[in-house]
Amino acid sequence: MPLKRNSFNINMMLPAIVFILFVMVFPVVYSFVMSFFDWRLGKTPKFIGIENYINIFKIPDIAHSVWITILFALVVTLLAIIFGLFLAVLLNMELRGSNFIMAILLIPWALPPVVVGLMWKWIFNPRLGTFNNILIALGLLDNFREWQSEPWPAFIMIVLTTVYKVLPLTVFLLSASLKTIPRELYEAADVDGMSPVGRFFSITLPLIRPSMVIIFILLSVETFKGFDLIYVLTRGGPGNFTSVLNYISFLYSFTFMKFGLGATIAFFVSFLIIIISIFYYRLTYKEVRY
Repeated sequence: MPLKRNSFNINMMLPAIVFILFVMVFPVVYSFVMSFFDWRLGKTPKFIGIENYINIFKIPDIAHSVWITILFALVVTLLAIIFGLFLAVLLNMELRGSNFIMAILLIPWALPPVVVGLMWKWIFNPRLGTFNNILIALGLLDNFREWQSEPWPAFIMIVLTTVYKVLPLTVFLLSASLKTIPRELYEAADVDGMSPVGRFFSITLPLIRPSMVIIFILLSVETFKGFDLIYVLTRGGPGNFTSVLNYISFLYSFTFMKFGLGATIAFFVSFLIIIISIFYYRLTYKEVRY
C-alpha cells in the first residue's frame, strides 16, 4: 500500500518536475555547454574549451564592469537594509495606518521592472521630470540638468531606482523576523529601565542578525543580476560607466551575437555571487539562542 501511494505521488508530481527541468535546468545546462564554444550567429559552433573564460579578462574595461557591479550591489543592499529596517521597526510598533502603509509598499514590488524604470526615467527627465523642477523651485539648481549624461549622477539614479524596487521585499522579510522576537525580552528590558535605543542594539539587532545575513545575500544576488532597470534607465551609459556585468553579457549575446562569450560572462557573474555569498555568510553569520 505505501509503495502504491508513493508511486501515485510521484506520478502526480511528474508533470511539474518535467516542466521545471525544461524551463529552468535545461537552459542553464545548455548555456554552460555554450560557454565552451565559439558560438556566433550564422556560423557553425566551434569547441574552444576554456578560451571564452580567458577572453573575459581581455574585454575592454571589464575591470571597471566588475568594480561597478560590486559597488552597485553593495550600495543598493546596504541602503535597502538600512531603510527597510527603519520601516520594519516602525510598522512593528502597530501604529495607526500600519496596514495601509504595508499595502502601499506592495506597489513598487508588484510593478514590472520596466514600468518602474520608465517611471523613474520620467522623474529624472531633464525638462519634464519632477526631480529637476523641484530642485529649481527650491533654488538648489539654476538650469535643467541631464542626470543620465553624467557618470556618478547616472549611477545614483540606478541605485535609487533599484532600492525603490527591492525595498518592499526587504521590509516584509525584516518585519517577519521582528515578529519572532519574544515580547518577554522587551518587557524585561522595560523593567530594567532600558531606553528604546538600548533595546534596539541589545535585543532587536542581535536577534534578527541571522535573518539580516540571509536578506543581505538575497539582495546581493538580486542586485548582481541587475539588468532590466539599467537597460531602461541608462543603457550602460554614459559611456560604459553603468555597464554592469549582466549588461555586458547582454551586449555580447544580442548585440555582438557572440553567444558563447555572453553565456560565459553570465556564468562568471554566478561564480562571483557564490564566492561573495559564502564569504559574507562565514564572516557574519552567528547562531542566536534565547
